[in-house]
Amino acid sequence: MAAAALALLSAHAVSGYHLPTLSARIAPPKLTLAAPRAPPPHMLDFDSNTLIAIGTLIVGLGGGVGLIAFTESAGKRNEQSSNSQPCVECTGKQVTTCTICQGSGSDPYASLVAGVREMTGSSSSGEKIVVEDWASGPTEIVMYEEILSRYPPKVTESVCEGCSGRGIVVCDNCRGTGIQPRFLERYSPDDFMD
Repeated sequence: MAAAALALLSAHAVSGYHLPTLSARIAPPKLTLAAPRAPPPHMLDFDSNTLIAIGTLIVGLGGGVGLIAFTESAGKRNEQSSNSQPCVECTGKQVTTCTICQGSGSDPYASLVAGVREMTGSSSSGEKIVVEDWASGPTEIVMYEEILSRYPPKVTESVCEGCSGRGIVVCDNCRGTGIQPRFLERYSPDDFMD
């Protein structure tokens, strides 16, 4: 059998049919002169973290600008509207009950307070203050004279130093206006300066 296969192979070789060889199947590389290639473009690589960061930046900027615009417009609307809410401390009466004498006008410790004031050299009345005026010099002013004139002193002995014997003091919240001040009206920039 091996002899028959060998004879068949030799017959093919003689007749011009031969088996292809390995070297016939591999083509040699072609050498051509080509233009030099540009480097491939660098593509931006966006992953989900980058997209989240960009989205957060845009939302944060838009929200911040929107919040500032909303606050500014609310402040302008607030300035245009009139304030008519009665004060929550005095309920519009402009005065409150003196906390020292509980409205009686009499203080059992008034003589002790007067003694301490004498020793320290301070003035005895809390209603009158001295204002330095450049044009006219020092001037004595009675604070809230119009409001306090409606409430005469109740006692003449052991007079309370807090209310001067009247039993009432001018409301500290509204400063005698009877109208609840808006939040930003309660403070001035000078309150926060050193």
